[in-house]
Amino acid sequence: MSAWTFGHAPAGTCSPGCMAYALCHCGCGEAPKRSTVTFQRGHRYAGEPYVFRSGHHARVFPRQAGVWSRRGVEVERVRPLLAWLHERYGDWRTVAMLLDMPVSTLKGHANNSKRKRVPPDTAARIQRLVLSHRRGRSWIDQWEVDEPSVLVTGTGENGRPRQAMAG
Repeated sequence: MSAWTFGHAPAGTCSPGCMAYALCHCGCGEAPKRSTVTFQRGHRYAGEPYVFRSGHHARVFPRQAGVWSRRGVEVERVRPLLAWLHERYGDWRTVAMLLDMPVSTLKGHANNSKRKRVPPDTAARIQRLVLSHRRGRSWIDQWEVDEPSVLVTGTGENGRPRQAMAG
């Protein structure tokens, strides 16, 4: 977030003593609309110009929401996992509870054809839940993959342990 150098809040209406009074504070030089109502909590006063023109606030304060839409995980990689979880648990409400997210968001990731990406942290939570159901490897799988163990059979002439391969 950039440093706000004006003597009023960055939202609502501009104060009459401001050096950029009646001008958009993004620096474009255009005049913003004037407020028609007073709403003190929102820093808006009737008749005063807004701080920014519509949409220009993001020029000064870049939005953080939606950054994942460019850098997120492709939704097509997540949808099969969501389908498996839905089949496993029987309903979206249970899956949403386990993932600690709203049901509507979860269903959007699963069904919305316009959605292209999923936030990375959400994709990681989905992946962890799916992998938590993975069974451990059987002893035969471990036996085939494990490195051969080494047995110490005594000490050699130099005092170091003498080793032999087991099995």
